[in-house]
Amino acid sequence: MMNVSQEKGSGPMGFLKKLLPVKSESPAPGVAAPTQAKTFCQTGSAKPCVTICTPKGSCQCGCKAVREALQEEIAQRKLRISVGTARTGCSGKCESGPFLGFPQRGFFYLRVRPENISEIVEETLVNGRIMASHLSVAPERSYRSDILYEKHTGLLASIDESACMVEVAKYFLDFEEGLSCGKCVPCRLGLKRMQEGMQRIVAGKGSKEDLAEIKLLCETLITTPHCEFAMTSSRPVLSAVTHFQDQFLAHIEGKECPAGVCRDLVALATAVG
Repeated sequence: MMNVSQEKGSGPMGFLKKLLPVKSESPAPGVAAPTQAKTFCQTGSAKPCVTICTPKGSCQCGCKAVREALQEEIAQRKLRISVGTARTGCSGKCESGPFLGFPQRGFFYLRVRPENISEIVEETLVNGRIMASHLSVAPERSYRSDILYEKHTGLLASIDESACMVEVAKYFLDFEEGLSCGKCVPCRLGLKRMQEGMQRIVAGKGSKEDLAEIKLLCETLITTPHCEFAMTSSRPVLSAVTHFQDQFLAHIEGKECPAGVCRDLVALATAVG
């Protein structure tokens, strides 16, 4: 068992105390106050929150039972804890689920069962201790703290609903930029074309043809390259395009980023408004 915080003055209620509002100071003259987009789980909020994986289709991992157990435990203890949704794209079968997300702290718990809920609430949400037995630490799932990805099943999820999955797909492509050895044409040219199409989409200049091309290139790079690099780069993008097509279409047809993350589209919406 690990303490979430080892800072001086943190006790058994350290997790909750660190979330209490801190009295803000006025900015210096001429300096604009920082702004922060509102999300389900606000950093610094006095009200802790936890999210649960919620696939759009059927789930064979039992996430519904975990949600019900968590809500019941919180109600019985009369705790002020918000329960939200982790944006989840999967086929209903995964190796990590059901999982919980802790957006204010930036980590996931994997393979959670209803019988684990009472201990998780007591140890993590009340006493502020991280349970290493559930903590997600595998490198293949740790691309960034708010994203969970499973290369074997294609599971792609964000810790809450504040993430833009189009931007996440672009993140995976940018992560691999310049790393291709260039020996096979599908990888050398395919990744470049995908990046160009993705850039147009996040900038509000994309088309359905770009989306179709990205999906086709993903499928091609998974089946035809000479090594696993292209496959590894393409699979999370294919998961994003497959499970979160509605977000891509919002960027293309509506010229908007529902999560308010893609800067060009946010600027465009502000100018139009």
